[in-house]
Parts: sequence; C-alpha cells; structure tokens
Amino acid sequence: MVGNRVMALSDGEAVSALWLVLEQQGSPLDAARLRADEARVAEAAGREDIRAEIGPDEKATPGDAARAALLYLAESDPGTVARAAEIAATGRAERFDPALIGVGALVLIAVRTEFKLERDPEKGWAFKLHHRPMRDSTLGRLISKLIGLYPPP
Repeated sequence: MVGNRVMALSDGEAVSALWLVLEQQGSPLDAARLRADEARVAEAAGREDIRAEIGPDEKATPGDAARAALLYLAESDPGTVARAAEIAATGRAERFDPALIGVGALVLIAVRTEFKLERDPEKGWAFKLHHRPMRDSTLGRLISKLIGLYPPP
C-alpha cells in the first residue's frame, strides 16, 4: 500500500520522494523561485489569523510535511508516489537538506490547485484556500503540518 510505504520513509527520504514526484509531474523546481516561495510561505504561515484558522501542528518536521504532501498526491497519482518512495528508500535518489531546498515551497507546488499564496498590500503574504471543510481531511492535516513548521513571528 502506498500510504504505508510513504509513512515508512525517513524525513530525508520523504523530502527526496516529494522532489522526485514533483519533478516527474513536470513541476518547475527552480532553486531561486523555491527560495522566494519559501520566504512567502514562512510569512503566510506566521500570520496569527492563518494560524488560528488552520491550527498548526507545532511538532511537525519537514519530513512530516513531505509525507503529508506525498499522501495527498497519492490520492490522484499513487503510481508515481509509490515509485518515488521506492527510489528514495533504496538510496538511489539524491538526498536533499530540507533547510536548503524549502519544504514549504515544495508543499506549495504539490497542492497548488488547492491553495495559493497571495499578497495583500496591507497584510503581506497569505494563503488563499480553495477548500471544502478541511479539519479532518488529508489536505487539512498537510496544511496543519506545513504551518507548524514555521514559528510565529
């Protein structure tokens, strides 16, 4: 089962697998853009109104967020996620340092159809969610882990 395979990945393997899935799906993985998006995600995740709405998982690690993103992606593309998890677990994938590549930016790419970053001139960067009730959904858990990666300002 894809879910079990994803949950068995270490933090580094999960981040590598997420990168592989996004790469396979043809997502733009430009380093400069990822760094800029990572800063925007951190700003949005630190906003009190967003933290109050989402309920951050303060114990989340970059690997937790990557695994949650992989589980979300597996709902629509289980084959690609399973192959990426297998490659990452066997050490055939390049290892990534989550602090350097910006797991938040990767998660943003993974769920780009569900939420986007938008800039309000008065409030700064924020998430615009296109969602149904999310508290107990896969996407809700993913966003909770993502927000939990960033401490409030």
